[in-house]
Amino acid sequence: MIRWKRALALFLFLLLLLPPCAAFADGEKDDAPPAQEDALTARAADQEAEGKSARVNVAAEEGLRQQIQATYTAAKKRARRKSFKGYCGAYVANQLMVLGINTSYLSANGNNTFELYRDLEITSGGYYISAYRAKEYTLEEALQAILRKEPAATNILVGFQKGVSSAAKKYGHVLFIHGIRNGKVFYSDSCSRTVDDVKYKEGEPIVCSLESFVNLYAKYKLDGVIHFRQAKKPPQEPLIEAAASTSSENLVSEG
Repeated sequence: MIRWKRALALFLFLLLLLPPCAAFADGEKDDAPPAQEDALTARAADQEAEGKSARVNVAAEEGLRQQIQATYTAAKKRARRKSFKGYCGAYVANQLMVLGINTSYLSANGNNTFELYRDLEITSGGYYISAYRAKEYTLEEALQAILRKEPAATNILVGFQKGVSSAAKKYGHVLFIHGIRNGKVFYSDSCSRTVDDVKYKEGEPIVCSLESFVNLYAKYKLDGVIHFRQAKKPPQEPLIEAAASTSSENLVSEG
């Protein structure tokens, strides 16, 4: 009898040590997901969004590379040339025609191209013009100003009054940036260039950081930067008359 009472007392004592069971009102269920599961779900959603954004960026960057290559090929065909051989004004002018920014051929030497556009409101292809003069902006400041308005900016002309080669010191230089995306500049040039220890041939897509681009042309004397922005409705009639024939043989090489 004593043993039975001791056993019962021990049982009741142990029962008191057990944690109380959760009590639920009628209709309640303990079906809320744990905090850890919520965190994992949120993390998976973020990773999916990041992956989608990365795929979009890769596709956009590849599109810019392909555009540069296709534009170079079409520009040579239009100019009836196998190579532009440093004729920067002709190369940029033909790119603008191929891309539809201009419908009338407009070209000059590198040190005059910025002047052709700086006071215009719109091109013959229906693109509005924003001009950034060297008197008011450095090259980096002009590009940053454009990016503040359009983070994934496209269609940018950069004109230099003077370059570093003997020809460029006299005739200047001009180039066309197809796009700036994720801090990288996508463009080509009318002559070979070495950027970040990588050598690029004439017309080959050049991809470099904005910092590398600015440093590469740091010794050039800037004329200004033009940003072409497509209008909603193209003009009824061309607003720019041809300033030169479609032949580019008479233009001076940048060198």
